[in-house]
Amino acid sequence: LSDLNLADKIRLSGSSHGLKVTKIESDEILYVRDPEEPALVSYTDSPVTFDILRHVDHKVVFEKVLDKLASGGTLGIFPEGGSHDRTDLLPLKVGVALIAYSALDKDGLAIPIVPVGLNYFRAHRFRGRVIVEYGSPSYLDPSTLGAYQAGGSERRKACNDLIKRIEDGMRSVIVSVPDYETLQLIHTARRLYQRREYTVSEKQDINRRFAEGYKQLLLRTDGNLPKEWLSLRDRMIAYQKELSDLGIRDYQVSGLDRELQDRELPDADSVLRDMRLPYRLAHLIVVW
Repeated sequence: LSDLNLADKIRLSGSSHGLKVTKIESDEILYVRDPEEPALVSYTDSPVTFDILRHVDHKVVFEKVLDKLASGGTLGIFPEGGSHDRTDLLPLKVGVALIAYSALDKDGLAIPIVPVGLNYFRAHRFRGRVIVEYGSPSYLDPSTLGAYQAGGSERRKACNDLIKRIEDGMRSVIVSVPDYETLQLIHTARRLYQRREYTVSEKQDINRRFAEGYKQLLLRTDGNLPKEWLSLRDRMIAYQKELSDLGIRDYQVSGLDRELQDRELPDADSVLRDMRLPYRLAHLIVVW
């Protein structure tokens, strides 16, 4: 522990979350601050290795960032403040808003804030695909600079309003769903729906539309999904499983022997023929 200093963080083996050091009592005992999300850290009574994340003086970082922006440079920032594999955004940190307002206050720069979406497919597999999407930029309203300069609650409100706009922009370039299983269903729904070859951007747009439709359905039914949707979901899950068992992909199904179309097929296969997915989804959303 002699290599540690106050405000450094330790990251336990197997965890992606850092624990901030608040007190070093000896070379064997130290105290850390409880994490904001305890579920991210797994404690153990057994010895465990850890990494040291050095404390960074944010004042120095901000100065270098502002100098870079003033010279016409570009800054890439992950406003969630961490790395994760969830299917939705973590709460955004205020740092990006402070940088934007500081650039406006110090150098008169209304910098464009461009949302970038990283959409992974088979993210945990070697050579998994990722689609990078760029959204429409957000700009600071110069008339809000006075609120930022006033400090206190006015500054917090100005920053929170900007964060909300940035979050909306980020959601426009990702497919936001409650969990991974729902994301898989959305992808399956899109593949069953499409009747021609779409561009990457068209596929992502359809994915987002299905995801938004599903969220609206959840809201309108207060989470009690109608039996028609539950039946549809179960059939898509069965379809996914059968494809996996057969070792084939969706795009290969249309090339199978056409004679099979006249034979009696299991429920999972018949999804391709008579499910009419988009129309059922639209009907469920309107009716419920």
